[in-house]
Amino acid sequence: MAKPSTREELKQYCLRTLGKPVIEINVEDDQLEDRMDEGLQFFQEYHFDGVERMYNIHRITGSTVKIASNTGAFTVGEKITGGTSNATAKVVSSNTTVITFKSHKDTDDISNNDVTSSFSNAETITGSSSGSTAVADTDASLVTFGDVDNHYITLSDSIIGVTGIFDIQDTGGGQTTSDLFSFRYQFHLNEMPYLTATSIINYKMSMQHLQLLNDMFVGKKPLRFNRHQNRLYLDIDWDNDDLEVDEYVVAECYRIIEPATFTDVYNDMFLKKYVTALFKRQWGANLIKYEGVQLPGGTTLNGRTMFEEAITELRETEEQVSLKYELPVDFMVGPG
Repeated sequence: MAKPSTREELKQYCLRTLGKPVIEINVEDDQLEDRMDEGLQFFQEYHFDGVERMYNIHRITGSTVKIASNTGAFTVGEKITGGTSNATAKVVSSNTTVITFKSHKDTDDISNNDVTSSFSNAETITGSSSGSTAVADTDASLVTFGDVDNHYITLSDSIIGVTGIFDIQDTGGGQTTSDLFSFRYQFHLNEMPYLTATSIINYKMSMQHLQLLNDMFVGKKPLRFNRHQNRLYLDIDWDNDDLEVDEYVVAECYRIIEPATFTDVYNDMFLKKYVTALFKRQWGANLIKYEGVQLPGGTTLNGRTMFEEAITELRETEEQVSLKYELPVDFMVGPG
């Protein structure tokens, strides 16, 4: 077990480093588990080997309402209204069991797009243009709100940071980039014969100039992310089709390396040293209350010295992370 590959092997490695089994380590197993969690968390927060850069691909979801029966198909894009709740929405798709919708509004606060209340159980839902009706189900979870109504995208708990998203017009099908009559399409089409020439400098400079104009006059889509919420907020015009249901959003993220999957994490040199110092600090903290107690044979317990030594080792190790192992700060470049 010189190279720990599991959580238990790492624990035993650190205990042997402290003297086990020659010396009895006066730390309870739950305390050891807590210190290991603390060490892994620090490793994932600050060590460049604790995270990976990845691209999170998310498909935009619409809200849904369950229905018990209907008289016909609703038209895509039409407005539906609840007969009891007066809630309204825009149809994305429908079948015999569920209506997928967006741009939901109700009678509580239409101006602020309040979605705290919605369609009611067993009420009749009517389409404005098709004239079709449906009876809402009696299920307790009648309505499920999607990304468009929530105005955010839910991300995995393993994602600790988001640095940006791909341009939305470049990620969705049928957008301006792939449109036959779009400027970008025509520009690529006309430049294609020149790409076989000996130089593509003109093409490269033209594309950079187009990107600069887009950044200046259109700008990047604002976003907000906090890892404790696990929500990526996009400050865009959700109601006016900046993003359609079933389009994709690609976000550049940093995701923690899961040790249970990639077991080589347990053998990381820094992690072994840091967890050992945490165990030592816990051991010293447990023995402090026995400071000065004399054991048979004249030996005196001195937990405070061990505790202070561990504090010094942890401080030095954490300083090394900032100097050697932490990723550099990303600087924002471009128009504000």
